[in-house]
Amino acid sequence: MRLPRILLITNIPNPYRIPLFNELNQQLLAEGYALKVVFGALGYSRRQWNINLEDCEFDYIVLPSKTIKSGDNENVIFTYPQLNKLLKDEQPVAIVTNAFSIATTKLWLRNLIIPTPYIIWSGGINNKYRQVSKYRTWQRKLLVKGASGFISYGTKAKEYLVSLGADASKVHLGINTVDTKFFAQQVERLRDNTNKNKLLYLGHLTQGKRLDLLLKAIKILSKQNLDFMLYLVGDGPERKKLETLVKQLRIDNFVRFEGFKQKQDIPNYLAQSCCFLFPSQYDIWGLVLVEAMASGVASIASIHAGATSDLIQDGKTGFAMDFSDPQKVAERIKWILEHPEPAKAIGVAAQNFIKEKVNLHVSAQGFVDALLSCSNAGK
Repeated sequence: MRLPRILLITNIPNPYRIPLFNELNQQLLAEGYALKVVFGALGYSRRQWNINLEDCEFDYIVLPSKTIKSGDNENVIFTYPQLNKLLKDEQPVAIVTNAFSIATTKLWLRNLIIPTPYIIWSGGINNKYRQVSKYRTWQRKLLVKGASGFISYGTKAKEYLVSLGADASKVHLGINTVDTKFFAQQVERLRDNTNKNKLLYLGHLTQGKRLDLLLKAIKILSKQNLDFMLYLVGDGPERKKLETLVKQLRIDNFVRFEGFKQKQDIPNYLAQSCCFLFPSQYDIWGLVLVEAMASGVASIASIHAGATSDLIQDGKTGFAMDFSDPQKVAERIKWILEHPEPAKAIGVAAQNFIKEKVNLHVSAQGFVDALLSCSNAGK
């Protein structure tokens, strides 16, 4: 007997989503449902991950999309061709769709003729540095009105959905996370307790990450007779500008550009770091912060990132700061460098918090709760 089918529409396979979808697949099977993931493409130019699709324990299909640059370096739009044909063939009882994408718009239009419950999975937040136009806000409100339920990355994403008209009781938390066990175990295996002075940034090198502010804090620290090194792990369009800024600030001896690294290489950097720095001005979430905290590294995270309000209990599981004040950021980094034992304790508290509340099982359960509460998803 064929199990009722649930579709999950997303952009591309990547190393932090595949473990989540594997867990979700297992939980849905236990509830009597079959999961099929619909990818818009196998990849695009900005993403450099090496992906082994044999790691996918769930059924999936790729609808080779045309990709459209949105004018925002952080976003690529996928067209999801033949989605309507796929829906006709699969006859899903419910669909989880990626935020306010073209796929969601297609589902909204289809729903006018053929009712099929769809659940919006979104991390979008209100952010003064990344304003949404009135037209896009109106469009999102229409998509929200047609949805049967919602899954949010965190509390800020829930607040944003509610501001668009979502019923708060229908917004379920599918906390945005990674394979936290992988990072905890690999970092523990690699950790060298003699390394006390390495600072770390992980992520794409784009303007919105505000690494210029971080480098200004490093300039202040460089004058204080401290032994440290900042490692910038990642690549992107701002790299040359940042390299020029490092030279202009005369902090060449305190900053190293490591380039892009694959998932399996990241634990080695985390294992050697005493502090993770996340200066982003507008990340809707920030999975790199989850990785760092799961690894037991004390973190300083931007108050403008969506993940910070959910994950950082200031002074306990990390530090929440506005990086637009490099002097204060420098003072906090200095404290971590000069107080290794208290900083280590903060890293341990962060790791315990992630282990309990931000793991794959908890995240997938949020998806299952949303799907089971969708009135038409019952068998």
